[in-house]
Amino acid sequence: MIQASQFLRTKWRTGLIRPPAPVPQVLFRSRSAWAPGSSKGTSKRSQAKPDAKFKHKPNPLPEPPHSKVLLLAADVPDHLAENVSRWLRKSRERLVDRLVQFGVPEKYALPLLSKYVKAIEDGTVFEDLNYSHAQLDRIAFDVSTLAKKSLDQHLTKILFEWVTHPHGQEVLGAVAPPEVVSRMQALFRAADLTAWAWEYEMTRRSRPRKFIMHVGPTNSGKTHNALRALAAAKRGIYAGPLRLLAYEIYDRLNNGQIVPLGVDPDADVEADSQSNFDLGDTGTTGKDVVVTKSGNPKYARRCNMVTGEEMKIIDDNAPLLSCTIEMTPHLSSWDVAVIDEIQLIADKNRGGAWTSALLGVNAKEIHLCGEESAIPIVEAIVRDLGDTLEIHRYERLTPLVVADQSLHGDLKRVEKGDCVVSFSRTGIFGMKNMIEQEAKMRCALAYGRLPPEIRSEQAALFNDPNSAYDVLVGSDAVGMGLNLKIKRVVFEQVAKFDGGRSRLLSSSQIKQIAGRAGRFGLHGADSQGGVVTTLHQEDLEVVREALAAPYEPIRYARINMTLPSFLKIVQNLPLGFSQSTVADVYFYVSKLHPRMQFHAVHELDTCFNFIDQFIDCLSVDIRLLAQNAPCPWRDDSAVGGAQAMMELYRSNLSVSLEVALARAGLLKSLNQALLLMESDAAAYDSKTIVSILGKLETQHKVIVLYLWYSYRFSIAFPDQTLAFELRQLTETAMDWCLEVLYLTRLNTKNPAAEARKKIAERRTTTKGPAVKRRDPKADRLLGRSAAHRTIIVK
Repeated sequence: MIQASQFLRTKWRTGLIRPPAPVPQVLFRSRSAWAPGSSKGTSKRSQAKPDAKFKHKPNPLPEPPHSKVLLLAADVPDHLAENVSRWLRKSRERLVDRLVQFGVPEKYALPLLSKYVKAIEDGTVFEDLNYSHAQLDRIAFDVSTLAKKSLDQHLTKILFEWVTHPHGQEVLGAVAPPEVVSRMQALFRAADLTAWAWEYEMTRRSRPRKFIMHVGPTNSGKTHNALRALAAAKRGIYAGPLRLLAYEIYDRLNNGQIVPLGVDPDADVEADSQSNFDLGDTGTTGKDVVVTKSGNPKYARRCNMVTGEEMKIIDDNAPLLSCTIEMTPHLSSWDVAVIDEIQLIADKNRGGAWTSALLGVNAKEIHLCGEESAIPIVEAIVRDLGDTLEIHRYERLTPLVVADQSLHGDLKRVEKGDCVVSFSRTGIFGMKNMIEQEAKMRCALAYGRLPPEIRSEQAALFNDPNSAYDVLVGSDAVGMGLNLKIKRVVFEQVAKFDGGRSRLLSSSQIKQIAGRAGRFGLHGADSQGGVVTTLHQEDLEVVREALAAPYEPIRYARINMTLPSFLKIVQNLPLGFSQSTVADVYFYVSKLHPRMQFHAVHELDTCFNFIDQFIDCLSVDIRLLAQNAPCPWRDDSAVGGAQAMMELYRSNLSVSLEVALARAGLLKSLNQALLLMESDAAAYDSKTIVSILGKLETQHKVIVLYLWYSYRFSIAFPDQTLAFELRQLTETAMDWCLEVLYLTRLNTKNPAAEARKKIAERRTTTKGPAVKRRDPKADRLLGRSAAHRTIIVK
C-alpha cells in the first residue's frame, strides 16, 4: 500500500478533490439522423550525434487519398452487370454466411443470390428501382474509389431493396418461401435511413431554422461573430469538438469575458490573447474585441457545461449551455446555437455527432464555424430540410507563406517559436530529444494521447516567453483547440500512418496544421505573418501545392447508429445476433441519402468483440451505449481496463474504480511513478520514464471512461469523486514525467526534487479547467468538501 506523496498532499490539498455533479439516471450520447424528401508510423530513429544532421528514413510509399473517378452514373447498371457474376463466384461462402446472419435460412441463400445475379445481368433490377441520377452517381463514385469493398456493399444493398419491389418479390419468391422474403423486406425497412431526420421530430415540426456559416482558414476570425451572437442570446448553446473548448466557453460566459453582439466594448478594454478560439486579428483589437482579459459583470451570463465525462451545473435554469458535440440536446429549444468545426461532419469516427447536431438542434439561428470544404454538404442538407442558409467567408489578415527552403534535415536550424510536427508518439519524443541536444532549446509537447489538461499546460509554457520552452513538438493535435503562438510550422514529414499504411496528408489536413503559424506575438517576431516549411526538401513542394490548392469539398456527411434504428434492426434479426451483425446490417442493408455515409464500423471489430463477451449482462440499448463509450479500442491495455469494469459489473452490479484499475494492472504504473517522484536518484533512465508516461496515458483514458459511465449509471459506478481525484493525480504524475525527462538530460542534481518543485509552482499559479470552481453555488451543487481524503494506492 502506497500513500500519495507529502508533496501532493500539501500542494493539492483541496485541488485533488473532484466532487460529483448531480447525475441524471441515464444520459445518452446524441447520435445521427437524416431528412425526408430524397429517394506514420514513423520508423524508430536512433539518436543523432550532437553535430549530425537528422537522417531521413523514407516511409512506405504513401497511398493517395482517392483514385481518379472513372465510372459515370449512366454506366453503373452495365458495370454492375459485368461484375456481378464474379462477385458471387469469388465471395460465395461469405455472401451466404452474411445472409444467414441476417436471418435467411442457408438452403435458400444461394438460390436467392443466383436469381438476383441473373436479374442484375439482364437489367431488370435497375429498371424496377429506377434510381435517380444522384443515387447512381453515389454508386459510381464509391465503386471507382473503393472498388472491391464498395461493389460488395452496393450489390448487397440493392438486393435487399429490390426484394421490397413487387417484381423483385415475385422473382425471388419463386426460389424462397414467403416468410423468407418477408423477413428480408422487414430488415430492409428497419434499416432504411432515408427519412432519418424525422428521428428529431420536434425539430422537424418547429419553425424553419436559419443557418449562418462562418468559413475560412485557421486564424481568420471565423468564430468572432458566432461567439458574440451566443453571448447576446436569450437562450443559447455552444457545441464543439473538445472538452477544453466547452470549458472555455462556460468559463468566459460566466465571467462576462465575451462581448455580446450589438455592444461596443469599453475603450480601454484589454483583449485576452490566451483564447483557444479562432478570433483572428480583428477579434483582439479596438472595437472588435471579442474576449476580454478581465471580464465585465454586466456581460456575465449563467452557463452550464456538459461533456461526456464532466458536468458543471451553475443553475438548473441557466439560459446558456456549453457542451461537447456528442452531448448536444435535441429536446430543448434555443434562440442561438453555435456548432464549431463543422468540417468534422466528415470524420469517419465522430462525424455522425456533427450530422446529428446539424439535423437535430432546435434553434432559431444556428451558426456553423469551420472550413470552406463543408459548404456543399451543408447546402445540400439545409436545402432538403427546407431551412435557410447564408454564408460568410473570412480571410487571414496576416500572410501565411511557404519558405523557399526546408531545414535540409538539420535540426540546428530549428528556431525559437517553431512548431515541429511529427505523427507518432515515438517520433515526437525522438524529435524532442534531438532538438534539445542539437538546437539547445527546450521543447514543449502536444500530442493526442496526452490529456487535454496536459496539452493545455504545455501550450501555455510554449506561449510564455519567460518559461524557457522555445519550441513545440507535436502531432496533428496542434491543429485544433489550442492557442499557440507559433512563428513557423515545420513538418517532419507529410505522410501519416493510419493503422494500416502510410498515407499522404490531405490538403485540408496540411492547411489546418500549417494555418497555426502566424498567431504568435510572444516570441519577439518582427512580422505578423506565419511561415511553413519541412524538415526535408522533398516534402516542401507537397506542402506548397496543398496550401495553394482549393479546399476539396466534403462529399459525405457521416452518420452513426442511433437507438431508434438500432432497436428496429435487432427486432428483425435472429436470436443470438452479435454486435458486428448489427453493424453489418447498417453497412450492407441500410439505404442512405446520396450525401450520407455510415461511420467506419469495420474499424470497431475490437469493440464489437468486447461487447459480445457481455451480452448476458447488457440490455440491447446498453450495448449501443457501451459501443459509444470513449474507449481507445486500439489500446490493448485500455481495453483491458474496460473489460475489468464490465467483469465487475457482471459479478457485482457495482464497479469499484480501484479494483478495476488494479485488476487491469494499471495502478502499478501510478505506484511506480509516485515512488520515482519521491526518490532522490541522481538520474533516471529516459526509456523507463517514457514507458511509465505511456502507461499513465492509458490509465488516464480508463479513468475518463469510468467517469463517462458514472454520469450514466451512478449506482453501478459509484466512485466518481475518487475518479476525479485519481485523474488529477495521474495528470500530476504525467507532468512530473515530462519535467524529469528534460532535467535528466541536463544532468540536473536531484532531478526528482527539482521536477516536483517546478510542477508545484506551475499548478499553484496556473488556472486549469480541472480544478477551477469559482461559483460558490456550483461548489455546493457539486458537493465540494474542504476536507482532503488521503489517496491510498494499493
